[in-house]
Amino acid sequence: MAKKAGAERDAAAESCAQKKARIEYEAKAAASKITVNLDHKLLECSACCSPLAPPLFQCTNGHIACSECRTNAEYSCSLCAEPANTRCDIMERVLGGMTAPCSFREFGCSATIPFTKKLTHEESCLHAPCHCPIPYCRLYANRGQCLREHIETKHCLVPYGDATFGSLSPVRVCDSEPARLVFLDARAVFLLVVERSGPSGRAVSVVQLVSEPVKEEEEEKDFKYKIQVHTRAGVLSLSGETQSVGRLMRPYQAAASLFVSDFVWSPQDSPVYLEFK
Repeated sequence: MAKKAGAERDAAAESCAQKKARIEYEAKAAASKITVNLDHKLLECSACCSPLAPPLFQCTNGHIACSECRTNAEYSCSLCAEPANTRCDIMERVLGGMTAPCSFREFGCSATIPFTKKLTHEESCLHAPCHCPIPYCRLYANRGQCLREHIETKHCLVPYGDATFGSLSPVRVCDSEPARLVFLDARAVFLLVVERSGPSGRAVSVVQLVSEPVKEEEEEKDFKYKIQVHTRAGVLSLSGETQSVGRLMRPYQAAASLFVSDFVWSPQDSPVYLEFK
């Protein structure tokens, strides 16, 4: 028993010594680091202006280019046309020792990552802001939230309607209404977007709202749509394949939209019809 207790004391002492050594090492490492404020443009490729990432090359005048821009051995500097075939080892070492906070700190990300991994991190960061197609909505931190969930929680007053598969279904759209949810039976959910297009009209488009990750039943269905607007000047129509959206990482741009002039648009006289196949 005494032998066992002694072994436990020795193990505890060793663990304590290891912990102390680790703390001392981290303290020394932190003390050896310096904080420097730089103009971010100094860390951008002189050709494409993207953040620099190894391998890097420079021309005889010192202009630095990333490997994406230097696609072949005959590459010439885009600024001075001099050959850019020299590997820039010093800058690669500097970048390799740099860290930077995530660009999405204001949205809740507290990560500090190696500078050369910054773009990779931000492409998959759960705090990266998402865009909403509803015109008056701003950026929102996704925190794993897809667009459909955002609309259901933050835009719960957005009107909704139903559509029948394979037939034109009327959708009542008020004059100032920016969007409307449309439920296609139990098959899918769509968002009809009505946004101002210039000073004298509006653009009408439709997107399918899907979950992320996409559910199996959603992956199997590829819908085609038709938007029909009965105006005072006649019937306007647009057909195409639906654009499926889980999250919008960039501002909403409809794959296609139907322009309706204010001169012919009227909430009472311009009923909107939707058809999905």
